[in-house]
Amino acid sequence: MRSTDVDTAGSAEDQAYFQTLEAAFLRLRGSGTLLAADDWQLASAWRRSGVPLDLVIATMERGFARQRERRSRRGISSLRYFRAAVAAAWDERRQLQAGGARLEERPPAVPERLAALAASLPADLPGAERLAEEIRALSGSVAEVEPRLARLDRALLDRLESGLGEADRAAIDRSVQGALAPLRDRLEPDERQGTAERLRVQALRRHWRLPLLSLFSPEAREADPD
Repeated sequence: MRSTDVDTAGSAEDQAYFQTLEAAFLRLRGSGTLLAADDWQLASAWRRSGVPLDLVIATMERGFARQRERRSRRGISSLRYFRAAVAAAWDERRQLQAGGARLEERPPAVPERLAALAASLPADLPGAERLAEEIRALSGSVAEVEPRLARLDRALLDRLESGLGEADRAAIDRSVQGALAPLRDRLEPDERQGTAERLRVQALRRHWRLPLLSLFSPEAREADPD
């Protein structure tokens, strides 16, 4: 697999960064299945440069909102569309911080977002009550909590997949193969496994109606004031 794949990202915090960006982009776009390899390269560059998740997501939200206002027929199909806007926003934030200016954007309220995320778990999710307690019990800064959520998310997906019945497993296999089929000609052989794994994660989330366990998921951000 190439370094652009989420599974080679390294730490749990790296994986949380990439997965959250992908989920946010696909939610805002309203279609599509995965980010392209070039998008992962860009996300990796942002991560290495220390660009915060909240800044990237806010920039994407503004970009999609402007597109809707203009009623443009040209869709946003790539994370690269936001390259210049993210660079400008990151430069502006660093200049403000260097100059001692007070930033208007408030950091995420971690306890409130954790509570909202815990409350969003499906009632029929196996072990939902215990997982909700684990989520609410987390504490610390965004940088401390986000990788812990990523580890919980990965462990949950592994547990749910191992507990699938034969029929559900077969249905998810068909879903993954169906989504992978049109991508095969565009993927290098060493990319296919990582892409299949990411598609499988998406299929598991759909099957259980499972939110991404992240402080930046839409479910967690429901706690933010309007």
